[in-house]
Amino acid sequence: MLKILEQLFPGDLYHSYVVEGDPSLLANELLWFLESRGEIEKQSQDVICQMYESFTMEDSRVIKDWHNKLGITSGKKICILAAKFINKEAEQALLKIIEEPAINTHFFMVVPDSSVLLPTIISRVQIVKIPAQNILNVLSKNRETIESNEIIKEASSFIEMTSANRVNKIAQIIKEKKEDENSNLRFYALSFINELEHIFYQKFKENRKDKKVIFILGELAMSRKYINAPGASVKMILEHLAIVL
Repeated sequence: MLKILEQLFPGDLYHSYVVEGDPSLLANELLWFLESRGEIEKQSQDVICQMYESFTMEDSRVIKDWHNKLGITSGKKICILAAKFINKEAEQALLKIIEEPAINTHFFMVVPDSSVLLPTIISRVQIVKIPAQNILNVLSKNRETIESNEIIKEASSFIEMTSANRVNKIAQIIKEKKEDENSNLRFYALSFINELEHIFYQKFKENRKDKKVIFILGELAMSRKYINAPGASVKMILEHLAIVL
C-alpha cells in the first residue's frame, strides 16, 4: 500500500486533498504512509486521524478549533478526516478551513465518493482516487472474501429480481439498517448504488449501444448525486431504482 500512496502523493504535500475510497480502510493507511515518509511524528498532538460514520457540525467545530491552534511541534499539522457521510452544513464549515488553510497544515478528507461533495470544495482540493480493489489486494484479501461482501451479493441478486421484489427488498434493507445502531443507511445506499453502477458499466463495455444500460447508468449517476442532499429520502431514491432497473 505504501508504494501505491507514494505514487499518488509524490513530492511536497498540497494543503488539501479529497481521497476517494473506503474510509474505514484508508484512514490508518494514510497515517502510516505519512509516518513512514517522515511527514509527521508518531503520537503527535499535531495530528488528527479520525473515522466518522457521519460527520456533523459539532465534529467540524472540533476540527476548526484544532486548525486555529498553533502547532505544538515545529513539524506539519495533519488532519485525516475519514467519513462515510458528511452533513452539508458541516461541509460548509470545512470549506472555510480549506479556503484559508493555516501554514504547514494539510487536510485529507477520505470519502466513498467525491462527486457528492460541494463543488466549491472540489475546486479547492486535489482529488486522489484509490479503487477499493487496490486496497483489498494490498491487504491480501482473496476473491472468496470479496465475493462474500454483503453489498456485492445484494446488488447482484437485486438486478435479477422483479420490480415488485426489488421494492420489497429495499423496504427490508432499510428496516434492517435502521434497527442496527452501528449502521449508516446513507453510506450503505451510496455503496449499493456504486456497486450497481459497476455491474452495469461492465454490461456497457460489452455493448456500448445498449440503450437500456445507458439509461440505467444515467439514473444511477443521478441517484448518487441526490443521495447526500439535505432532506433527501434514501427510501424514495432506492425505490426509484428498484422500478427503473
